[in-house]
Amino acid sequence: MTDQTPIVAAKQSNSRFVARMIESHSILGLAFAVLIYVVSLTGAFTVFAEEIALWENGGAPTTETVAPQVYQTALENALAERAPGGEVRNLLTYGPTDFAPALLVRLNEEDASGAFRQTNWIADPETGALLGSAEAPLSHLIEELHVALHLPAPWGRYLVGLLGVCMFSLILSGILAHPTIFRDAFKLRLDRNRRTAWTDMHNRLSVWGLPFHLVVTFTGGFLGLAGLIVGAVAMVAYQGDQERALASVQGLQPEEGRMLDAFPPISAMVSEARQRGKPIELIIVAGHDNAGGVTQISLVEDDMLDARSALMFRNSGEYVETYGGESAPGGIRALSMLQPLHYGNFGGYPIKFGYFIMALALTWVTSSGMRIWFARREQQGRPVPRLSQAWFGMTAGLTLGLAAATLASASGFGAMVLPVCLAAWAGAVAMFLMRRNGEKDYEIVLALSAACLAIAAAVFVVRHGTGSGIVFGVTVLLCTLSVALCAFSARGFRGRGEGGATAQVYASSEASTS
Repeated sequence: MTDQTPIVAAKQSNSRFVARMIESHSILGLAFAVLIYVVSLTGAFTVFAEEIALWENGGAPTTETVAPQVYQTALENALAERAPGGEVRNLLTYGPTDFAPALLVRLNEEDASGAFRQTNWIADPETGALLGSAEAPLSHLIEELHVALHLPAPWGRYLVGLLGVCMFSLILSGILAHPTIFRDAFKLRLDRNRRTAWTDMHNRLSVWGLPFHLVVTFTGGFLGLAGLIVGAVAMVAYQGDQERALASVQGLQPEEGRMLDAFPPISAMVSEARQRGKPIELIIVAGHDNAGGVTQISLVEDDMLDARSALMFRNSGEYVETYGGESAPGGIRALSMLQPLHYGNFGGYPIKFGYFIMALALTWVTSSGMRIWFARREQQGRPVPRLSQAWFGMTAGLTLGLAAATLASASGFGAMVLPVCLAAWAGAVAMFLMRRNGEKDYEIVLALSAACLAIAAAVFVVRHGTGSGIVFGVTVLLCTLSVALCAFSARGFRGRGEGGATAQVYASSEASTS
């Protein structure tokens, strides 16, 4: 018996090690699912990033068109605000467009110490005068969470790109793992047990949104990994020359030329671009003091997905080429479709709202997949209460964090948007882990989220008025979301909402930890 004691101890130690490894594997899986959930949910709201940015600058004058000289004046005024002793990277004007009918100006520069600085202004669409700072911290928060998870460049984008590739692979494997998924496309057994109902809804939404899911995940993976792809193209096709590789996919690049005595003739360039009969979406001026610099005037035509083009000028005023558009090679036209296909900014608001709904559906598919996994573990007698509580806390906390960030932005505390979001998010996770009172915690988080959105709408109206057009629409959307969250909270959600655990899962959680 004494001889067997070391063997028994070794077996017990090995079992504990295996259990720890399984738990670590589950935690990594949970973290991966959380990242997919964050990218999916913020992607739904990134569809309206331009509208949210305009809402955050509620006092910005709106217009449908801008005179050529106004662009010239606005850019010159922005250049006059550069930091002494610094170096200007480029200057940009945005709009007016259908989704953001205002004139915005941006200056990207390095100050005397070499630190990067970006400044944004609202410009008067009649004169080009800079009316004040144009900050959109909430829109920036949502976009950065979606495209880079607020991680340092370029690693955040690469990680999100890899997530896109993984999601694309998961969708394909999900189809192959369910041979009857198309035959059962409308099979809903909502009157059966909860796990069966969740499984059917998960599979049905996966099938109904399959074209959207495949397109968004593929384009997201490509856009996120674009930097690596360009590097690979440079190594293979251009002997490592990344500038030539960039020129092949981005068009004309700046080159050394004589120094200019005046600002590039943007007014004349815009007048020439207007002859194409398409609205101007973006102007980028690189190397403003160099005749070899490049001014790019981007034109947009929402009726055709690949009809976006850019007129490329040297800063001396010479027109060089048109990049993209209907006459471009097939490869360039395909590349030009990636961004509009991913963000849904083509075809007007019917497409945008369709993307918004389908992105929420993709978010729900991610969440329901985790619910099914938790329920399966429970039915197998192997519940994971801490992981389930962490999952539901993180998903519910993201809702609360974004709602609290909206309130901070509406109240004029733009610098606090990110800290407020992270604090609310972390607080929700802590509450779920410490209290282990799933349904009640869920109701509390939803009620707090609804309150934040309602107060944000009220504060905005007090500060800026109801507004009109897009600004009014965003305010109405906030109120609608607040009412929806309040309704879900009042109903207790009964296992159907986002962020709250099912009664079965939490019952097993309590039983296993008591």
